[in-house]
Amino acid sequence: MTPDDQLSLFLAERPAASRADLFTAVVMQKIERRVFIQRIAVAGGGSAVVGLVAWACAPALNVLVGALAPGLAPAAAALGLVAITLVVSSSAVRQRLGLAAG
Repeated sequence: MTPDDQLSLFLAERPAASRADLFTAVVMQKIERRVFIQRIAVAGGGSAVVGLVAWACAPALNVLVGALAPGLAPAAAALGLVAITLVVSSSAVRQRLGLAAG
């Protein structure tokens, strides 16, 4: 048996999972699910509050946006183009620009 055969045989073996490892994995999964649900609930509540505040401020914001919109339209279009380009571009481009997450 060649060393390559021995290595491939060794790598093909899987260690037996103990009951303690499986129990730990199940408990960790349940904890993560609970934390995830809590985070989603907090995010949903926060977005509801922001939505209510925006709805309450809508009359004042309509006047403000109506006055500022004509002057800011070209800048908004340019920022939108940049945002779309970054979303569509590959991770290599974002990494070269220093915008890669992680």
